[in-house]
Amino acid sequence: MPVVFGISGGYARHILNKGNRIVKFQKLCQLAFATVILAGLSGVASAQDQTQGQTPPPPPGLGPRVSGGAPGAPADPNAPKVETVATHNGWVIQCSDLPAQNGQPAGKSCGMSQTGKTDKNEAIGLSLIVNRVKGQDGKTQTMMRALVPIGVYLPTGVAMEIDGTALEGRMSFTRCNPRACEAFGEASDATMKKFLKGKAVTFYIYDRPGNGFPVKFALNGFPDGITDLDKYVGK
Repeated sequence: MPVVFGISGGYARHILNKGNRIVKFQKLCQLAFATVILAGLSGVASAQDQTQGQTPPPPPGLGPRVSGGAPGAPADPNAPKVETVATHNGWVIQCSDLPAQNGQPAGKSCGMSQTGKTDKNEAIGLSLIVNRVKGQDGKTQTMMRALVPIGVYLPTGVAMEIDGTALEGRMSFTRCNPRACEAFGEASDATMKKFLKGKAVTFYIYDRPGNGFPVKFALNGFPDGITDLDKYVGK
């Protein structure tokens, strides 16, 4: 059984060694970071956020860095062209063409994404990217990435709950760049059933232990998005 959103180093290497799936993940990552930039996460998080007087304000370091590339900078001309192929109540499916490489035929890399902000501080948000891939056993697997502002408390990972019930495990952070940090995990079949049947999912990112910033997404449209996304699996 796949680990629910908790990926060890060995398991991550196992995934990355599966032929051209590494290519798909790399292209999807480019798509994901474009989503983050367009989502308005370019402002530095304000240190004036008030949490009802119960905790001190978050440190000013939580948020994208403005020095790592100016917001609105021109896109990389060598980046693959991204096409929006479907939208379902805020869930956006985008694809880019993959050139033939390392003996693998040309194909498509597709992902479903949505971006939201926390009510505690409008400068802090999260972009979720969902990717469906074929495993070596022929079974379709669901990979999820969360892109959040830098300055998050990395050991906590990204916690999740659906309709008020916490999910087992968390997405673990794998890397950061000057603009965002990325958490990654594989959703088990049981977790996917909850996503498909639930009404809302809430993700929690932390600036320190115990101080979470909730980002909530409605799941209306998620099942239809998965159905559309599966049309491109293995293409």
